[in-house]
Amino acid sequence: MTVDKNRFTKSERKELRELVGLAYERELGKALEALEESFRQWRKKKISAFELSDRIHKFHNGVARDLWGFYEIGHTELLVRHAIAEEIILKSEVSPGILGKLT
Repeated sequence: MTVDKNRFTKSERKELRELVGLAYERELGKALEALEESFRQWRKKKISAFELSDRIHKFHNGVARDLWGFYEIGHTELLVRHAIAEEIILKSEVSPGILGKLT
């Protein structure tokens, strides 16, 4: 993740990285909610352990990998812009200095 070092101060770059981490955690958490439902189905004997294992495998190789690639390889400033636009991060969670530089 890179940030234009001339545009942001050291503390702002740190905040941007933290915001990216927060957005990644929130999106991953939301995706895990669907997997959590699979665990409920398994506990209620509605799906087998094999089916649950398959769903875990698909989650790991699908959405989890996609999110990791998106957040770990992306440009920090663009990721924060995306997270704000998609309301993953609220504008109120971003310092005014960074918010001003992103708009």
